[in-house]
Amino acid sequence: MSDNFLIDPVFWMDIYLMGYTIAIIVFSLPELLNWVNRIPRPAIRIFTLSTFIVPVIALPFTEGPRMEIPTPIALIMGIILLGMNFIIKISAQKQIGISPVLKGKGKLVTTGVYGIVRNPLYLSNGLLAMGMAILFRSLYAFLFSIPYLLSYLPIIRLEERDLLEKYGREYLDYRKKVPWRMIPKLF
Repeated sequence: MSDNFLIDPVFWMDIYLMGYTIAIIVFSLPELLNWVNRIPRPAIRIFTLSTFIVPVIALPFTEGPRMEIPTPIALIMGIILLGMNFIIKISAQKQIGISPVLKGKGKLVTTGVYGIVRNPLYLSNGLLAMGMAILFRSLYAFLFSIPYLLSYLPIIRLEERDLLEKYGREYLDYRKKVPWRMIPKLF
């Protein structure tokens, strides 16, 4: 490997793991979550982007083995996944805003993209990771995209606990209507 840490895949995976660990600790302890709500929103956005988005975008450009996918297929599949990511992310953020975790008790959103999948933003991040990995044929990035997507499950469980506390029966009814966390309900 090179002396440049920015092209070392382990560096980007470590950045993600450190930020992810911090996020899990904060979501697990309500007293910390109250403290985090006093941090300026731009600082929270920078943390979120640097933890959950930047490593996914940087990882395909690191050193390491490449997937043996013909270039036209990698381009088509990568662009489709990235396009789906942007459509889902933009639709979801239009409905709930940029930083929903920082809001107080608002109205539970159950329509639009949230009427199809309960956690569209996390799904879109997984599509971003897979799309970037395939587009740039990075084996490390592709292998990372699978646990990256699955690592959202503990965060979702903690968020669901809070949603159940805030919305009660309304949230239970919504979970019955949209049963899957990150798998779209197509029928």
